[in-house]
Amino acid sequence: MATSQQTERRSEADAAGMTRDGYVVVRGLLTGDEIEGLRMTALKTIAELQRRGLAGADEGPEGLVRVSNCDLLSIPSLRHVLLDRRLLAAVEQLLGGKPYYFGDSSLRVGKNGGRGWHRDNVDRTRRRGGSDWHNPYGLLRCGLYLQDQASHSGGLAVRPRSNDPHRRLPTLPTFVKANAGDLIAWDLRTVHSGEATRLRGVPWLALSPRLQTLMPQALRAPDDRERIVMFMTFGLPGAHLDHYISYCRTRDYMCSTWTNSRFGPAVLDEAASAGLGIVHPTPEYGTPADPVRS
Repeated sequence: MATSQQTERRSEADAAGMTRDGYVVVRGLLTGDEIEGLRMTALKTIAELQRRGLAGADEGPEGLVRVSNCDLLSIPSLRHVLLDRRLLAAVEQLLGGKPYYFGDSSLRVGKNGGRGWHRDNVDRTRRRGGSDWHNPYGLLRCGLYLQDQASHSGGLAVRPRSNDPHRRLPTLPTFVKANAGDLIAWDLRTVHSGEATRLRGVPWLALSPRLQTLMPQALRAPDDRERIVMFMTFGLPGAHLDHYISYCRTRDYMCSTWTNSRFGPAVLDEAASAGLGIVHPTPEYGTPADPVRS
């Protein structure tokens, strides 16, 4: 198992890469045994969340993805992932300060072919006038993939350096080479696409998401196994975080997630002990669960 000191050294070395390229991979965050155990837990958890009405199913042209409608901090079986000290140490190094969390995380199981270039930040189409394009920008999203994405389909494709406020021309896309248990972190301004499909025989060649979708199955590199990924967003206190939370308050799916995410003071104490700051985006977020709903 990687020690905390090893994880800090890795992420500290990659902090410059985050600024330069807009994404990094923190290698070996989880051990093999942890990955297998977490896969079984995730499959049981998504089924239980569906039973309780806290997960939905989104069907697309290539299948179905099940997505939690509450955040990871409110899911007892998966809370430890968000509060993992190795993960938080890496995030702190990449952000350059104590990470703060505001209920933006999810569990996703399966895939539906929903791919396309996009940014996650607020001012994604106003690079000249939007406040997001004033550096430093202290917001990042993490993806913890529980299957191989280094040579299989189903992972993340990015346009490196697309987070640079001064860049006007697009960069060539690349697949993120992440093994199972690696942590991918990216600047919310970085152009990326999920469920990336590799071309069989030349898995390094990153075609556009549209061409990936049109690619016949016979030409696609296979998935490793059923896609399971957990997404988490962290930030530093300040104008950029406030701007993003204000934007999230206008999104129905995010407001629903916050309403469904209940846990209480003991979990807040656990987060504080792990070194994670908590921002309450709405009054109901993080309040104890209603026994009737549970």
